[in-house]
Amino acid sequence: MASSTLKDQLIRYILDFSPPKMMVVGDLMLDQYAWGKVERISPEAPIPVVKITKDEFRLGGAASVVSNLKALGVSPVTVGLLGQDEAGERFRRIYTEMGLDPADLELRADVTTVVKTRVLTEQQQLIRMDREADGAVSNEARAWLKSKVIAHLDQVQGIVLSDYAKGALDEELIRFCIEEGKKRGIPVVADPGKGVPIERYQGVTSIKPNRAEAEAAVGHKLTDNPSILAAAKKLQEKIKADFLSLSLDRDGLLYYKNDTEYHFFPTQVQEVFDVTGAGDMVITLLSVMLATGDGPMLALPMANLAAELEINHMGVVPIPWAEILALIETGTPHSKVTSLDFLLRDLAHQKEPISFTNGYFDQLSAGHLGFLLEAGKIEGRLVVAINSDKSIQRSKGSLPVLKEMDRARLLASLDAVHRVLIFEEEDASRLINLLRPKKVIKGAQFKGQRLPEQQAIEAVGAELVYLPVIDFYGRS
Repeated sequence: MASSTLKDQLIRYILDFSPPKMMVVGDLMLDQYAWGKVERISPEAPIPVVKITKDEFRLGGAASVVSNLKALGVSPVTVGLLGQDEAGERFRRIYTEMGLDPADLELRADVTTVVKTRVLTEQQQLIRMDREADGAVSNEARAWLKSKVIAHLDQVQGIVLSDYAKGALDEELIRFCIEEGKKRGIPVVADPGKGVPIERYQGVTSIKPNRAEAEAAVGHKLTDNPSILAAAKKLQEKIKADFLSLSLDRDGLLYYKNDTEYHFFPTQVQEVFDVTGAGDMVITLLSVMLATGDGPMLALPMANLAAELEINHMGVVPIPWAEILALIETGTPHSKVTSLDFLLRDLAHQKEPISFTNGYFDQLSAGHLGFLLEAGKIEGRLVVAINSDKSIQRSKGSLPVLKEMDRARLLASLDAVHRVLIFEEEDASRLINLLRPKKVIKGAQFKGQRLPEQQAIEAVGAELVYLPVIDFYGRS
C-alpha cells in the first residue's frame, strides 16, 4: 500500500494531528437520502417501485467538505448562501447539532436552498432529483459573502473554494480569496465548478479537477499516462497553480508541478459502492494538510486513502482519522474503531442486537479490562463509546493522559469489543437514541445514581445492567 517510510509518516501525522483553523467558501446544499427496497416493477411503466423505509438528511455541496473537516476534528468557518425555506432551516439544525457555530449561517429571502434528493437501495443509487433556483445571485448577497470572507481571513490557516457553479463563487470572489490568501501566506485549494472557465482559478495554491473537468478544459480525452500528462501541462499553463491535484477516479491522483516534477499516486480500491463524495474527501485532506504545513507528497497519499474509504460507502459519509489510520495499518477499510455513520449502516444490515457502554477509559487498568471482558459476555455485540480529548478537557479542565486514538485502539484490541466510537458530547444520550441498544452497561459504582443518559435509556427501552469492577483474577 505505501512504503514503510511513508506509512510511518502518515501514521505519525494522524497521531500528532492538531486541527488548523479552516474556512470553506462555496455552494451550500442539503442532501436528502431516501432509502428503500425494490420488490416489484410498476404496472404503469417498466420502472422499479421503491418502497421508502428511511429518509436521511446530510450537509451537501460545499458543506460536504465542512462535514469531512468536522469528522477530522476541525471546526471550520462556513461561508455560503441558504434560503429562508424549510431546507435552509433543516440545514442550520443539522449544522448546529454537529457542534458547529451557526453564527455565520444567514438564511436569506433572495436565495433558494439547493436540495439534492437521492433514492437508494442497499446496493445502488436509483435516481437523483435536484431542487434549485436559476443560480442568479443578487449583488447584495455577493457583497454579504465577501464581507464574511473578510471577517475571517486573519483567523484562518487554510481556505477551501468548493465550487458547484450554483452562484456563490463568482469570478470576483474567487480572485479575492486567492489574492488575499497569497498576501497572508494562506494556502487556497479549489474544487472547480462544472462549466466554470478553469482560468478563473489562476494563481491558486492547488486545484483538483476530475478527469471529466480536465478533459473539458483541454479538449482531449485522458486515456493513458502520456495523455494525462499532456493535459496536466495544458492545465498548468492556464492556471499557474503551485501544483495540480488531478483526480483520476480508479487511477488515483496525479501531483503535477511541471514537466519534470510530477507523481502518480495509484489507488487500491477493492470495491466501489458509490463515487459520490470522493472528490470532496480529496479536497478536504489536501487543504487540511497544506494548512498544517505539510507538502503535497504527504497530503496526496493521505487524500487518496480517504477517497478509497469514501467510495466503500453508499452516499456521502464523513471519514474520521480512525478509519484512515486503520486502513494505513491493516490495508483494509474495515476497522473496529469507526464512525457513527458507518456503524449505523452496519447495524441496519445486522439482526443481532447491541449492548453499549461509555466512558473516558483513560489510564486503562485491569479493572477497566475486566469490566469490558464481562460486558462482552452479555447478549449483543458490545459497542464502546469513548469521550474525545476535547470533551474530557471541557469536563475535567485538562487533557487525558492517553490521546483518544490511543484509547480507542487499545479498546479495539479486545475480542470482547465489537466497535469503538469517539464522541464529542458530554454524555452519550445522543448515541443511545441513535443506536438503540438492547442493554446499556454501567459499573456497579453508578447503581442508585441518576445517570446523565437515564432519559435516553428509558426512551429507547434499553435494559440497564450494572457490573462490578472485576480484575483479571476475578476479584470484585
